[in-house]
Amino acid sequence: MDLPDTNQLRFPAIVVVFTLVAYLWLLNRPAPSASASVHPSRTFRVCGVPLGWDADRVQSFLADQVSSAGPIIRSLADEAHGRSRVATVSFQNIPAPLQKLETDRPWQLTLPSSSKNQSTRQQCLALDQDFFGITTLYACPPQDYNVDVIAISGLGGHAFGSFKERGGEHMWLRDSLPYDLTSEDNGRSMARVIIYGYDSTVAKSKNIQNLEDLATSFHTSLLALTSTPAVRPIILVAHSLGGLIVKQTLISLSKSRKEDDQKIVRAVYGIVFFGVPHDGMDISSLIPMVGDGPNRFLIESIGRVNSQILSIQQREFHTALGDEGDTEIFCFYETAESPTAKQDKGGNWSMNGPEAFLVTKSSATHCRSWEDGPEHICAVNRTHSDMVKFRQQDHEYEKVLQRLKGLARRALTVRHRIQGSSTKCM
Repeated sequence: MDLPDTNQLRFPAIVVVFTLVAYLWLLNRPAPSASASVHPSRTFRVCGVPLGWDADRVQSFLADQVSSAGPIIRSLADEAHGRSRVATVSFQNIPAPLQKLETDRPWQLTLPSSSKNQSTRQQCLALDQDFFGITTLYACPPQDYNVDVIAISGLGGHAFGSFKERGGEHMWLRDSLPYDLTSEDNGRSMARVIIYGYDSTVAKSKNIQNLEDLATSFHTSLLALTSTPAVRPIILVAHSLGGLIVKQTLISLSKSRKEDDQKIVRAVYGIVFFGVPHDGMDISSLIPMVGDGPNRFLIESIGRVNSQILSIQQREFHTALGDEGDTEIFCFYETAESPTAKQDKGGNWSMNGPEAFLVTKSSATHCRSWEDGPEHICAVNRTHSDMVKFRQQDHEYEKVLQRLKGLARRALTVRHRIQGSSTKCM
C-alpha cells in the first residue's frame, strides 16, 4: 500500500486547526453590549422636521448622527399646526441618548442653518418616546383629504403603544387604517390620522390632574385643527379613560361661544368608544397602586360605585353633540377578563394579578339613549388593554374598520352643515 503524500495531509490539517481556532474565538468572545442590541419594536417620535424634508432625508440625517444606529422611518407627515413635519422611527441599534431618555426630556439634534441671516432662529429635531400632545401619523394629499381621525388612549396607556400589536411592529392606526379608509369615488386614502397623548401613569404618579384638567389640555390641542381655512369632519377613537376625556372636552366645547371651539364641536360627526367606563370601572386593584398619591382622586372619580362626576358628565354629554341624527356614536366592549394589578416582593407593580372584567358591557355601552341597539354596539373578544391592539389580518380589526368606513363616508355628508354654520358665525 502506498503512503499518502505529505502535501495531501497538509491541507486537512490546516482546516482542522482553523476550525479549532474559530471555535475557541466564538466561545470566548464577549457578549454584545446593550447599545448594540436590536430593538425592532420600540418606536420614537421625531418632531420639528423641516417642511421640505422627505423620509430619505430624515433617515440620512439621523444616520449621520450615529452611524451604527440604523434608523428606519416608519411614517412622516405634516404636523397639525403646519409649521413642520413629524415622523415615527425605529432603530436597529438604539443610540445611547435615546436609551436614557427621561419623561418629557427629548433628545435634541441641532439642524444645520439654511440661511446666512443670523436672525433666523435655530432649528432642531426633537426625539422622544412619550408622544404627548398631537402626533400626525398619516396625511393624505390635499386633494384627497376629507376627514380627520383622532385617537386617544386610556388610563396607564400610551398614545402610540396602546394601539400597537403586542410584541410586534404593527400599529393599525399608522400601518393599516390610512390605506383601508378610502373614498368611494376614487379608491384613494381620504383621512388624516392623528393620535393624542397625555400623562396617565397610575403607580408613583406625581400628577394631580383630574378629568376636567385632562379635558382642558385635549381641548387646547384640538385648536390646532382650526389653523386651516376649513375644518374637516372629525371622527374620534377613544379607549377607556380617553373616552371620558373626549366626552368632557365636547361638553366644554358645546358650552363655549368662541368661534374656534364651535368649529370643532360642529365638525365632530362620529365617535368610536372602546371599553369606555361611562358608568364606572373596577378600580379595586388600582387604589392600592396609587395609595395616597396625587392621582387618587382621578382614579376614584372613574370608579363604578356612586361616581357623581360620571353621573353629571353623562347627563351633560347627552345633548353636547346635538339631537338624534346629527352625529353617531359606536361602542365596543370587552368580553375577555383582564389581569389586575399586583405588587411583587420588591414593591413593583405589574398587571399579573387575579383576572376580572375591568369595564362591564353595561358600563361600556351606557352612552346615549337612542344608541343602545346592536347597530351601535359590538363585542371585541379581547382584554381591556388588548381590545385596541390589532395584528395584520386581524378579524377583530375588520369589525372596527367596517364601522369606521361607514362613519367616515357618512361624515362627508355633513360638510355642508359645518361650512354653512361657520359662515353664519362670521
